[in-house]
Amino acid sequence: MLLTRFQDGFAARIHIDSYFSIPTDLAAEMRSWEEFVTGREYSVTLHSELEDVSTSLEEDEGRPFVLVSGTGDGPLFFRVLGLTLYALAGHSDDVWPRVMR
Repeated sequence: MLLTRFQDGFAARIHIDSYFSIPTDLAAEMRSWEEFVTGREYSVTLHSELEDVSTSLEEDEGRPFVLVSGTGDGPLFFRVLGLTLYALAGHSDDVWPRVMR
């Protein structure tokens, strides 16, 4: 995985493609987390002492994808990425992540 390292942590962006055959409510999946700030459906904002992480439904040339982005230095980004992949996989027969450069 490619992470851009800074003096006070990292910045990362992962682009997750899927067929989105069944909607996935990522906000509902993460609402019980203490880091949860706000969210609705694919759009989620989380904050910890060490990190800021978000998910959003984006489009590239008419094709939807979920963007997971984060800054800081801690485990929250990887927790969000893992849950996002798991939740999307439960509603699609094809999910594939790509590192955004």
